[in-house]
Amino acid sequence: MYNDPSSIEEAIEKLNAVSPSFCMAKWMHATIHLHMGRTHSCYLPPTHKIPEKEILKNPSALHNTKYKKEQRRQMIEGKRPAECRICWEIEDLPEKRYSDRHYRGQDSWIKPFLEEVSQAPWDQDRDPTYLEVSFSSACNFKCSYCNPTFSSAWLKEVNEFGGYKLSSAFSYQSPFSLKTQGLMPLEDEKNPYVEAFWKWWPSLKQKLMFFRMTGGEPLLIQDTFKILETIEAEPLPHLELSVNSNMGVPTTTIEKFLTQVKSLVDQKKIKHFMLHTSLDSYGAQAEYIRNGLDFKAFEKNIERYLEVLPTSSLSFTCTYNALSVVGFPKFIDWILSLRKRYANKDRNIFIDIPHLQGPDHQSCLILPESYEVQIESAISYMESRQEHHYGIKTAEILKLKRILEWIRSNRPTTSKALKEQRRHRKDFYLFFTEHDRRRGTDFLKTFPEMKEFYELCEKLS
Repeated sequence: MYNDPSSIEEAIEKLNAVSPSFCMAKWMHATIHLHMGRTHSCYLPPTHKIPEKEILKNPSALHNTKYKKEQRRQMIEGKRPAECRICWEIEDLPEKRYSDRHYRGQDSWIKPFLEEVSQAPWDQDRDPTYLEVSFSSACNFKCSYCNPTFSSAWLKEVNEFGGYKLSSAFSYQSPFSLKTQGLMPLEDEKNPYVEAFWKWWPSLKQKLMFFRMTGGEPLLIQDTFKILETIEAEPLPHLELSVNSNMGVPTTTIEKFLTQVKSLVDQKKIKHFMLHTSLDSYGAQAEYIRNGLDFKAFEKNIERYLEVLPTSSLSFTCTYNALSVVGFPKFIDWILSLRKRYANKDRNIFIDIPHLQGPDHQSCLILPESYEVQIESAISYMESRQEHHYGIKTAEILKLKRILEWIRSNRPTTSKALKEQRRHRKDFYLFFTEHDRRRGTDFLKTFPEMKEFYELCEKLS
């Protein structure tokens, strides 16, 4: 069964038979940020710039960049690309833990192509079977760990108030620094990367198995609805279609979206539909992390989706960060209540639990060791709620265990590492103090359980 240890072990054996660093995601997966002309395969490595001259000759260079082909070559030769260090750190832990390379190796959009890819020339163009695309950065949320690159609301804030003044950056997320790094969204209405996508689409769609639209907020972006209309006119019954949404847009937009998706599903014009949404805690604490979220409205919209589309799946991404720990059990209880009411033989309600890598001042690595006890308690609680049909799944427990092991393996032990941790804690206080001032929030009122840690960070500042 998918995500069972036996399935993962089988995938590891097949991947390592090619090379100990071979990862099919480099070939078969792509995330393409058309609004800024950047791409990566797998969400863990940083994005890299797509040279405009490459897509003028070949639209598929949105995925098959020369840079990415070089990473593929290294993997075929058994070398470890530096950009994939997170997986190497997980795989090198003293106690065996599964990396994303391992999890991806068992995916349905990867397994059938392993032999074909491993035997083909490393520099051969390859259309992905799993594609994520963001057409625009238009978004009505300002999530604390997000940035102006992916949220127009964030960009509007820093244009008005400037960047956040932290010890680690004179002006964190300032428009100037983003421009310097090449991370500002493209302003031109005529985006060459969006044009290249629509040129690539007729051939791309033929073998595409999973297509996921992200953002920004896709339900605020016209290209999202253009895709739905295109598939309505030219069905893709082999395609599993997904949309990322914060489910916090106006009701009229939600209803338009549900109506169009329901038509595709009911008429079998796609193979399956899945909604991806994000939630990193529960209730008011979730609202704080995902600024702009109205949890009650969100809950209502999620239930509306589950009722209108009884065969379509739902996946929650919990980007586990320093603010997720104290409210995580309530989050789990809420997910279990949804599974009990809405999960069925035709659809699942998933939880993905990646750990936040950046910004450093919101990572779990800044927390005192006492918080590890809370994570252990959450793991035990999840184990007690394990059940085949509607309970917690083994893979979900393994992901939280992996995060705990990652935290422990990265405890600062040198004076340099301790100094870095103190700086990130100081930045935690500086960021959220300014966050409260700009956004009318109240950290201590929302997270009273974190008062002692907050005051520790305040003293450092």
